[in-house]
Amino acid sequence: MRGSRCPHRRRGWLAAAATALLASGCGLFGPSKPPPAPLPEFQSSLNVATSWRVSVGSGRGAFLQPAVAENAIYAAAGSGIVMRVDPASGSVVWRTDVGSSISAGVGADGFSVAVATPRGEVITLDADGKERWRAQVSSDVIVPPLVGRGLVIVRSTDERLSAFEADSGKRRWSYNRQLPALTLRAATEMAFAGDNVLVGYPGGRLVAVALANGAVRWEAAVSEPKGTTEVERLADVRGPVVVVGGQACSASFQGRVMCADAGSGSLRWSRDLSAGAGVARDPRAVYAVDGSSQVHALAADGGASLWRNERLTNRELTTPLALPGAVVVGDLAGYVHFLSPAEGGFIARVQVDSSAIVARPLAWNDNAVVLTSDGTLALLAPQR
Repeated sequence: MRGSRCPHRRRGWLAAAATALLASGCGLFGPSKPPPAPLPEFQSSLNVATSWRVSVGSGRGAFLQPAVAENAIYAAAGSGIVMRVDPASGSVVWRTDVGSSISAGVGADGFSVAVATPRGEVITLDADGKERWRAQVSSDVIVPPLVGRGLVIVRSTDERLSAFEADSGKRRWSYNRQLPALTLRAATEMAFAGDNVLVGYPGGRLVAVALANGAVRWEAAVSEPKGTTEVERLADVRGPVVVVGGQACSASFQGRVMCADAGSGSLRWSRDLSAGAGVARDPRAVYAVDGSSQVHALAADGGASLWRNERLTNRELTTPLALPGAVVVGDLAGYVHFLSPAEGGFIARVQVDSSAIVARPLAWNDNAVVLTSDGTLALLAPQR
């Protein structure tokens, strides 16, 4: 998600923080932030139709991600609007104003819909858009709540997990851990894996937490922090954790892409790569975006490099989406790029609007759901 790379200090304001800001280009101008590569020309081999567009409302300054269910797409605006959209037609089924600004969302499972505010308030609606309950967590929230298995799981910026019963809002458990002093302020999403929730943490750790009671089941190293300064040792897990075929795959900043056994945490394979976003996966490959927005395809069964696309450098790409016959990434100017999963070449491109694609593309019925920072929600349908 856009705007998530600035280092965030949890205690003290030291010279290292200024160094981190300079290294990342956050809030600065000039050579610290290289210009994006120009759009490459190519002969399109895939026709992609824009099935519909809906105006949700601006998401600038927030970490907003649509949620996709079988017969619904849920989206939110920073102003406090939450809506349900019919994915087949693009018609708005309902629109609710929660009365507070929204900093993170949407989490949904088709029965419960959850968002969170900059003041750490969690707001849960039912499938008809009516408010169920509100709860308070320990700090502000920038990660979409994870909803399912009868729970709403919230990750606040102090990295505390809080699990609430979806129906009542009763707090079931909480989990906290000691963290490095300097971290990336990044919306690192959680994922279900069996009866656990998988959470990527600063310091390059992937942790399985039991849904029943919040106990740690296992912990795996995505990467090991290296270097002598706090900036050099930044190794936060980035983007979503992907669980496919019994494997959990994730990536870390200044670290690696790895896949581990989702049940035990035992390492299957890893490969050095500094992640700029999260990973996606299909049966053949894991797709990753590095810190300079190059797209990589790694063999799912061992991590060998299959291809790399270097032609979107510095275009601030989203986490990829793997669709049948295409790998999809969005960029800082509202373009959605469709790449060949076989060799990484361009096969199609669509511009949704002129603002950044702020959330990772999601799949609905083998189509791509995308959201821009200006609030355009769109369904892009490859014509196969």
